[in-house]
Amino acid sequence: MTKAGIYVHIPFCKFKCIYCDYYSLEKREEEIPQFLEMLIQEIQLTALDYHEHWVFDTIFFGGGSPSLMEPEWLDKIINSLHQSFDISKVKEITLEANPGEASRKQLTEFRKLGINRLSIGFQSLQSNLLTFLSRIHSPKDCLTTYNNARDADFDNINVDMLYNIPGQSQQNWQADLELIIKLAPEHISTYSLTVEKNTPLHKMILNGQVTVPHKEMDQSMFEFCNKYLTTHGYNHYEITSYSQEGMECYHNLHNWRLEPYLAFGPSAHRYDGHVREWNISSLDTYMQKLKQNEKPLSGSETLSLTDHINEAIIYGLRTREGIQLRKIKSWGTDSEKMKAIITKWENRLIITKDFIRLKADDFMYADKIASDLILAQS
Repeated sequence: MTKAGIYVHIPFCKFKCIYCDYYSLEKREEEIPQFLEMLIQEIQLTALDYHEHWVFDTIFFGGGSPSLMEPEWLDKIINSLHQSFDISKVKEITLEANPGEASRKQLTEFRKLGINRLSIGFQSLQSNLLTFLSRIHSPKDCLTTYNNARDADFDNINVDMLYNIPGQSQQNWQADLELIIKLAPEHISTYSLTVEKNTPLHKMILNGQVTVPHKEMDQSMFEFCNKYLTTHGYNHYEITSYSQEGMECYHNLHNWRLEPYLAFGPSAHRYDGHVREWNISSLDTYMQKLKQNEKPLSGSETLSLTDHINEAIIYGLRTREGIQLRKIKSWGTDSEKMKAIITKWENRLIITKDFIRLKADDFMYADKIASDLILAQS
């Protein structure tokens, strides 16, 4: 039985943040009905070529800002998925939401559709930092949306938070986490703000308008977060992810476990265990191709044995489960080199016959160790 997920990319947002490099478009919400029609067309075209026997157990609406969608539009997407694939075993349907975008009434309607997990993008609870990040919501909007979601009967809520923000202090970060703990969401995702090329933030840094925090600050915030959240009962099951017992994000686990998933919408990536495909990152071209009954593909890659091993290493080290050795058929020809690397890092690792994983407080070394372990392409 192969478990799998479904991802739906909604590329619309009210205002694109200065740090965002996801494919999203601001101030084009009037095109949502036309996009919806083409999205359903893509789902139907994909179903024609689907011959797998996967058990779909998660659906994830990401973006962009999916909470801009009216409930009846999301209902149409879910119905189309139901008609095209067997989603009877789905146990988790996640909707990403920005604070202040969805009313209590809309959240109630989302919940009635079967959406049972809400991921709210707080990012910060400091007004000055939200302004810097070009977020258009306030700290009050965060709390209002969260409380409205509880009133709408959501009992599985994730809160997204950013740290390592220019101008953010350790005290700010601690105050935010203390308030989040009081809210007691089932899941907390914490991301170090990364500077992606071709974003306004990247240009601001190049122009000397903004200075990024020192690496020591980034590490200090990560370490404090890890200690604080785990002390308050959250399981640190992946570098960026903390959950209450049994409340991990099952959709993201598909990705980290290298399990297959279908994906729909502009820029969406899909994976069948061997081949990874991705859609065109252009709403206009995406809709034009589907109007012509063509799949909106932009490219694909077939993973080699080395690719599979490297991904098992990279993604495995990110998680509490670690590198599952049953997934790695061969360590390549230079096994002595691999043994030497593992020996080099053995003080940071737990090693058994079944897995290699990082010790509880050593997630910060994941990238360094993975970089040492991955195999060179032949």
